[in-house]
Amino acid sequence: MIICHERRFIFVKSHKTAGTSVEIALAGLCGAGDVITKISPQDEQTRRELGFRGPQNDLIPMRRYAGPDWTRLLRHGQRARFRNHSTAQQISEHATSIFDKMAA
Repeated sequence: MIICHERRFIFVKSHKTAGTSVEIALAGLCGAGDVITKISPQDEQTRRELGFRGPQNDLIPMRRYAGPDWTRLLRHGQRARFRNHSTAQQISEHATSIFDKMAA
């Protein structure tokens, strides 16, 4: 999953559709403030070899947390983060302000 602010796109990765190849290519368009989620170690290696950015900014800001996010944090000490196969609904629940900026 990628959220690219400068180029105003969100890439939502689906299963079994060459999504990883597209994600690797799109990472080459991203800047320091964009969200890029982790992919498999082998694919991360490919991304690095191409000189593209790796995983970054994938932690969800606490001000955007919903009930389950707080439960996970309190029970397991795990911060909520965007994931490789986050759905459009999950992304929009945690990144409403991002969608608003892109629509402007």
